[in-house]
Amino acid sequence: MPKCMLLTPFPLAKPRHGGQARAYSMMCAIRLAGWDVDSVAIFPDTHFPPEEWGPLDIVLASSSLPATISSDVVFADFHAARLAARDPQAVATMRLLIRRLNPDIIHFEHPWPWLLLREALPSSHRIRLVYSSQNVEWRARQGLLRIGMRNQTSDDMLEATRLLELESTTAADLVLSISDIEADEMQRMSGRDVIYLPPVSDLTRHPVGPSRFAIEARVTSCRYCALMGSAYWPNVEGFFDLFPAGLGFLAQGEQIWVAGTLGRALQEDRRFRDFWSVNEMRFRDIGYLEVGEKGDFFTTAACVVVPVTFGGGAKMKTADAIASGLPVIATRHALEGYGPIVAPALGNGVYVADTPAEFRAFIREALRKGLPGCSASVRSQLSLETMSTRWSQHAKRLVAPPPALRRG
Repeated sequence: MPKCMLLTPFPLAKPRHGGQARAYSMMCAIRLAGWDVDSVAIFPDTHFPPEEWGPLDIVLASSSLPATISSDVVFADFHAARLAARDPQAVATMRLLIRRLNPDIIHFEHPWPWLLLREALPSSHRIRLVYSSQNVEWRARQGLLRIGMRNQTSDDMLEATRLLELESTTAADLVLSISDIEADEMQRMSGRDVIYLPPVSDLTRHPVGPSRFAIEARVTSCRYCALMGSAYWPNVEGFFDLFPAGLGFLAQGEQIWVAGTLGRALQEDRRFRDFWSVNEMRFRDIGYLEVGEKGDFFTTAACVVVPVTFGGGAKMKTADAIASGLPVIATRHALEGYGPIVAPALGNGVYVADTPAEFRAFIREALRKGLPGCSASVRSQLSLETMSTRWSQHAKRLVAPPPALRRG
């Protein structure tokens, strides 16, 4: 059985945000293709609780790192990766894992693990390297700097991030991108072929059935649209960009239900409290959902909304929205990276809304009249089986023995 070592900048025991979900689905897809996969995460001990740490994870302890990250949170991943690469114990542990696991392929998610990996790789190694991009990270961080998160070192860190991504792209034997747009950009930047490998949603594998959410909606005579996301800044800012005057456009018995850590972040924001009198009865915070509950959450929703206005990569929440089979109301930005997938569904399953007025109109139509959802053919492109097949096709070429030379 071929072996793959999967490197990530976060543990995968309990995927919470988009990057974790992408890496977890990648691990599942590689295993589905018949590979033996060992996951190794590299992260600071203050970022995740011990119960989420994996047995092979390299957990970084540093008294100075929390203060560094607090003063430059936009580049927290880079600072943690630099610490790992400069830590002799972390380098030695990575070398030991490589010798012990003896992988045919080392697949690293995001550019950050490359800093430690390049220190630990034997000079004469024959291991094939796969780099998978969740975002073009330096470009994604430009958006964060525009919302007041800049400091004196931001420009230098931005350039260092760009150079690290270029190095990761050129060092790898195979480069994958979650977004069709960013795949083209990475290809132009590096001169390397970059493979478009879209996200996965587990909603394509689990049919939606009766759930507690359906019961609650029926008991309370509520019609709701579903929103799922983390408290990541682009998710928060996107909500207020598209609902700047609150939720007063919803009638009695109409609500937005928010799953994930996003709901609490929105309620704690001053902009939400400014319209508290109208928002309180039209908003429900569901909180964190286990992976198996996502399908239940979408069961009786009238639509899924993806109000994202900036950020990089292809948004994982968009994959779940499309895979739910419900009508999807999203900004053009939220659909970036899914071009070939959503093209046949535009206006018939996927509805583009870039202004508050457009968003309100589509939501009201979905709640009161109904809108068609995404077809099975569109949804199937986001399945684990599709990702597994595509990854396997390219990985097999990397490890295939060279053709035998003909004898003269």
